[in-house]
Amino acid sequence: MDQIQSLYIVNMLVGITLAGCLAFVAGRRDRELGLWALAFALYPLGFLFFRLRGQIPDLLSIAGGNGTLALMFALFTEGLCRLHRLQVSPLLIWGPPPLAVLGFVLLQDDLAARVVHGAITSSYHAILIAFVVTSGLRRNRGNGSWIIFVAIMASSLVFLVRAVSLFAGWSTGLDFLTPGLAQTVYFSLGMMCLIMFVIGLVVSYKERAEAEALRLARHDPLTQRANRRVLQERLQQALERSRHSGLHGALLVLDLDQFKQLNDAHGDAMGDQLLIEVAYRLKDAVTQDDTVVRLGGDEFVLLLEGLDADPVLARSRARSIAHRVQEALTAPYQLETMDTHGLAHRLQHTLTVSIGVSLFLGEGLSREALFRQADAALYKAKHAGRNAVVLHEN
Repeated sequence: MDQIQSLYIVNMLVGITLAGCLAFVAGRRDRELGLWALAFALYPLGFLFFRLRGQIPDLLSIAGGNGTLALMFALFTEGLCRLHRLQVSPLLIWGPPPLAVLGFVLLQDDLAARVVHGAITSSYHAILIAFVVTSGLRRNRGNGSWIIFVAIMASSLVFLVRAVSLFAGWSTGLDFLTPGLAQTVYFSLGMMCLIMFVIGLVVSYKERAEAEALRLARHDPLTQRANRRVLQERLQQALERSRHSGLHGALLVLDLDQFKQLNDAHGDAMGDQLLIEVAYRLKDAVTQDDTVVRLGGDEFVLLLEGLDADPVLARSRARSIAHRVQEALTAPYQLETMDTHGLAHRLQHTLTVSIGVSLFLGEGLSREALFRQADAALYKAKHAGRNAVVLHEN
């Protein structure tokens, strides 16, 4: 009895400690961790139900303990969906816990059936969590997700081994409640899997924070397009690829004509709306291999690759793309504005855009020289009356 009490107490203390730490962090920095704190708080609660077996009705101990753990796994699944930003039907997540409780109630007098029911329930949760984790890995590979995957698989394996042992005659099914080697192994593996899950969770959040920090360092916070740092890297790569392939590329510098007038008349918020929509239209106007960059203010850059080996055809393609971009950006915009009474209104706005284009082939020009050529062409477009496309003449 002392052994079983110590194992229960250790598992409960581990669960309480993990839940308390996560709740503390959630309250101070990341409220999303509150969901995880609740999930880990259910772990010691489930063991408390098991520990009170014989002191409370068996039905309450069995259904309460197993139902609490089923709810814990559902919360794990919900938390992982949020972590990986995946959409899973709520029915698949929250439907099994009530069914698990119902099954344990109906099978309260059949130990073998309860063990099988528990194995099926845990396997279902393991498969669902494995699906969420592997789907998350396809989006963002990380060590944290693999640790969680191993922890869940190991936890499910414990239940499956228990079920197989019962039907093979190696176990009576009561070893979970009886002091001995089997109980020690079950409880120790359960605690190990829980701790491993938390480690994987911490690593996953750390990896997500690092990825977000890197994304912010490489993207414009307003339009979510690449920034100057990314442009420098991709332009150097484009120059190298152009040298190897023999295909021309082009650098397009765009400036929204009289953008300041919109800001002065309607405020910066209206200008921000316009810049965001411009960024979306630019992305739609070029291919996935092309790069859209916001340099700052109302100035954008497009980096085009693989135009053509023939310089005449390359210039023609670059000019055609520039005019297509110009046509996309000059279509009317529907912007929201607020009147003095706080009511939202739609404002139709049109703009013009000036574009300077500079072609490149290989690394004959430095990045700085290429920018100067594109800027010079943009200057000519501005002074030609705006709303124009000008290619730099070598």
